[in-house]
Amino acid sequence: MKLEYAKRGLQFFFVTLVVAERRQVLSSIAELESSGKAGASGRAGRPALLPLGEIVAAALRAIHRVWPAVTISDYVVMPDHLHFLLIADYNRDQGIAPLFIAHRFADAVEMAQALVEERNGRGSAPVPEGGQRNGRGSAPHPGEGSDPGRAAGALAERRVEFMAGLLREAAAAAREVAPGELKVARGLRFGERRGGAGARVPVRSVVFARDCYIELSFDSRQLKAVRRYIKLNPARAIWKARHPDLFICYRAIKSERFAAFAPRRFDAIGALPILGSPFFFHVRLTLKKTVAEHEAAIQEIVEKARHGMVPVSGFISPGEKEALRRLKAEPSARFVKLLPHALPARYDPSAEDSREIAAGRLVILSAFPDTPAVGSPAMKRDPAASHRFRQNCLAMNDLAAKLCGER
Repeated sequence: MKLEYAKRGLQFFFVTLVVAERRQVLSSIAELESSGKAGASGRAGRPALLPLGEIVAAALRAIHRVWPAVTISDYVVMPDHLHFLLIADYNRDQGIAPLFIAHRFADAVEMAQALVEERNGRGSAPVPEGGQRNGRGSAPHPGEGSDPGRAAGALAERRVEFMAGLLREAAAAAREVAPGELKVARGLRFGERRGGAGARVPVRSVVFARDCYIELSFDSRQLKAVRRYIKLNPARAIWKARHPDLFICYRAIKSERFAAFAPRRFDAIGALPILGSPFFFHVRLTLKKTVAEHEAAIQEIVEKARHGMVPVSGFISPGEKEALRRLKAEPSARFVKLLPHALPARYDPSAEDSREIAAGRLVILSAFPDTPAVGSPAMKRDPAASHRFRQNCLAMNDLAAKLCGER
């Protein structure tokens, strides 16, 4: 399969790069007191960049200088991975290749780290500061040291310009490489020129793992969710560290509630004690009515949850999604969410679901281990998977009703 998208207008690419062997060398997560609903602990997270993380952040800010039609609008540098949202303006430049840019980004970070280690003997200093080398970087401006704020800003500017130079050098070197070959310079291995298949592309780097992951072409709702995911990623790391047992995927849950479904199995993640509640009730709001027409039913759902009953649903229709939104705003509510696809071993709940899981208010169930998630590489490889997914969405209502003892 090839990565296909319309090369016109604005295109959005959500890129993830993971550090090789999941080494936590980019940042550390600091907890901050938060007055808002940041998480179950009342705290928000903020990455404190380590030296290699400073290199990564400078490289991200430098991308626009090398490819002016590309903007990195949102990003987060986590301890062992990073996410960024790459926006390409194809009205301005039809030749933008996001996979190529992701490769060159990894190359430039690797080159900068190697230069730091060469200069400092495996030292931990950030991007080389000042001086000129092959047109990269610049000497400190006279008088910068007299103003700490101005000096810090000038240092950040030099780092970005230095990384822009490395990005240009990496791009030029990669274009000289024949497809399938690798160019070796200063002991560094540059990425392959060709993009590869699907959305998982090889990134040959000492710093990052072999693959990067790219999702693309979001509608406005998905774009908002991606930006929120990036923003809440540090908080999610704190929630997972504080409540690791709640973020484990449990297979074939053993419970009297599921005995009647044998041989069908249920996998789960979240606050499993909720499954012991005797007060389940089924939530099903038809697509044939608008959210406004479902208003009375939604109010009744929230009122029941407020008094200890547990709504069960796939929360797929607009009315059900609105009900879920209001349930999340009700501090005492607990709820069960069904998935129409399998629960992978490394299932990554959304930021909103992660918050509710950490608070002990949500359990996510899956009864369809043979169906991959929409948009996953496994679904793209299986022609019948999309049909199974649609059938599962219909079957979930029957499963939810049976879980609640309605049939």
